[in-house]
Amino acid sequence: MAKEIGFGVIGYGLMGTAHISGLQQLQHARVAAIAGPNQSRVQSAASKHNIPKAYTDEHELIADPNVEAVIIASPDNHHHPQAMATIAASKHVFVEKPIALNAMQAREMHTAAKTAGVQTGVGFTLRWNPLMEKLHTMVKDGELGAIVSIHAQRFNKRLLGPQPIMEWRYNQSRSGSGVLADLGSHMIDLAQYIAGPITSVSADLATTTTHALDAETQEKIPLLLDDDAALIVKFASGAHGTISSSRVCSVDTHLPLGHTHFMINGTKAALVTDGILHATIHRLGHPPQPVNSGLPLDDADHAGILAFFGERMMRGFLRSIRENREVHPTLTDGLKTQEVVDAAIEAAKTRRWINVPQLTD
Repeated sequence: MAKEIGFGVIGYGLMGTAHISGLQQLQHARVAAIAGPNQSRVQSAASKHNIPKAYTDEHELIADPNVEAVIIASPDNHHHPQAMATIAASKHVFVEKPIALNAMQAREMHTAAKTAGVQTGVGFTLRWNPLMEKLHTMVKDGELGAIVSIHAQRFNKRLLGPQPIMEWRYNQSRSGSGVLADLGSHMIDLAQYIAGPITSVSADLATTTTHALDAETQEKIPLLLDDDAALIVKFASGAHGTISSSRVCSVDTHLPLGHTHFMINGTKAALVTDGILHATIHRLGHPPQPVNSGLPLDDADHAGILAFFGERMMRGFLRSIRENREVHPTLTDGLKTQEVVDAAIEAAKTRRWINVPQLTD
């Protein structure tokens, strides 16, 4: 009989809940414990999801002998210490994106995991969309010819309106970057998944919404992180492109995940997709043709979409553990994305092109 793998989940917010849901749909996986700082909330989450153990100290979860792998779905500033503690305990680790506050932390996590020989995963949700996997295969098989350019957009409305509510992801001490690392990391990862390594970047980062309201005290809190980001990138292949992300966009606000646009332009054909449900292929002299996604998600809300991709994501992480092999995206991919994020921040500060450090393994 195949052995079950015990998972511990750190975090009880939207992503933590999505990962719990994904794991509980899988054979050979069980959620053995959950951890979070608020005792009432963590106990409530454990009760709701039938999780046997609840901890307010993540180190107790990591030390739990029934936990063999840890899912880190906490705020960004906790990712590095929690991942390093998990790796030090020789346990497999899955980290939400962005994996760290900066590339230095990401490099430490990557090196430690490689040295310890543990399996890793990263929460690049759209990578687990069968539609994006199909487009990747089409590009790899040469259907588009040589890639000329990639153009990616990921926008939402979270900081629009008369008085946005403060969240941890807008706090500079808890998030190394703003929308660039939050939404932009998805697009950076997809761009490198499709077109290969980004080697240099130019960027402009803007903060257009200056304050958010503390929900408890009603105090106006200054916002210092970027809420609109625009990157120009160059790839090792010779292709180039643009990557934009925003929390202050009204386009497609009726959609569960806001606006996503991803265009792959090749010498033979081009692909255009929303990254979630729909894609079309465009060939010179022919009308656009739909690419069949085969996805049962037409009426899904944000939680439903996350649950579907999340189950596939957790299935991949479980497979990496059971088969003792890398299943991408791993911390290697998370580090590659973080290097681009850091380079973009430096480019915006210095107003010049910045080279992106390349991994040698």
